[in-house]
Amino acid sequence: MKKLKFKKDYYDIIKKLTDKQAGEFIKSVCAYVYDGKPFMTKDEYLKGLFLYVKRELDVSEMNRINGKKGADKLAENKRRNKSIGVIVGSVVVARAAKKDSADGE
Repeated sequence: MKKLKFKKDYYDIIKKLTDKQAGEFIKSVCAYVYDGKPFMTKDEYLKGLFLYVKRELDVSEMNRINGKKGADKLAENKRRNKSIGVIVGSVVVARAAKKDSADGE
């Protein structure tokens, strides 16, 4: 699920726009984030604003992806270490059982 954090900087930008520009800008940002659609407009001012916001959105998405990679690697290491502990425990128990059965015979 994708998320869009609406920062105060964005609000400050939108306050200065006309209602028509604000609507076009918000819809375009949402279309970019949720649908991956490029920003298309004839308004040069909105293009500049979008480039500013797009850069922040792209950095945020890249940070999310990189964080997920690190979290996945950490989880895999934890699973691997937990599995090794179980295997080592089983091997130790199996050796102890074999020794007891050798002594009993």
